[in-house]
Amino acid sequence: MPGTLVPDAPPIASSVSDETARGIMDLEREHLLQNYARYPVVLERGKGCYVYDTRGRRYLDLITGIGVNALGHAHPRIVKTIREQATRMIHSSNLYYHPFQGPLAERLARMSGLARVFFANTGTEAVEAALKIARAYGRAIHPGKHEIVSLENSFHGRTLGALSITGQPKYRTDFEPLLPGVKFVPVNDVAALEGAVSEHTAGIFLEMIQGEGGIYPLSREYALRARELADRHNILLVADETQCGVGRPGVYFAYQM
Repeated sequence: MPGTLVPDAPPIASSVSDETARGIMDLEREHLLQNYARYPVVLERGKGCYVYDTRGRRYLDLITGIGVNALGHAHPRIVKTIREQATRMIHSSNLYYHPFQGPLAERLARMSGLARVFFANTGTEAVEAALKIARAYGRAIHPGKHEIVSLENSFHGRTLGALSITGQPKYRTDFEPLLPGVKFVPVNDVAALEGAVSEHTAGIFLEMIQGEGGIYPLSREYALRARELADRHNILLVADETQCGVGRPGVYFAYQM
């Protein structure tokens, strides 16, 4: 199920028949790589925190596009902005300036307390970029400073680099060997974290609230110790906020809690 079925919600008429819905599912099974196990539901539209299937049934969307639809579906301001921009320009690439990227970067930097912003399409891309930055940063200090410390039960994405620092064997096993130089430590085990960090560590990757591995918040003691270790050993501390940020914990980023 894409969320929780709201039982008292009246069905909304759809132009898609059950037969057509079955045809949609069959077509995907025939022509798409079956790398995801899909639920037998064809979603047709969304509004706010709800999505609707082709039978008009309403669901409370608790998955939110695997964590990316933090503002819900079809918000009028977002729809208006997308429609207006589509009439002006679809894409300009990073070869040029345009009016919106700079102001958005400034606002995000102010909200995060950081200095600069890198825009990516997905959380996995952001993790890949952070991994590359950490290793380049470490190499600039010393060629042997390339190791990464990550957490057990973590999830950072399915590309090669992101998968290499994901602490769940069920995602990793079929694609091994992955990137070398990655250590995994238990959540909130300060002694294990201290033991994993060395002069060879370039980055520490944390989810302040783990999602895919279960809802495991990091203790304040653990997060602060990670910060202290990073400062002491000249290590980049990376907070993956893909699933726990953007206002979900009550502040904009979970590391601000």
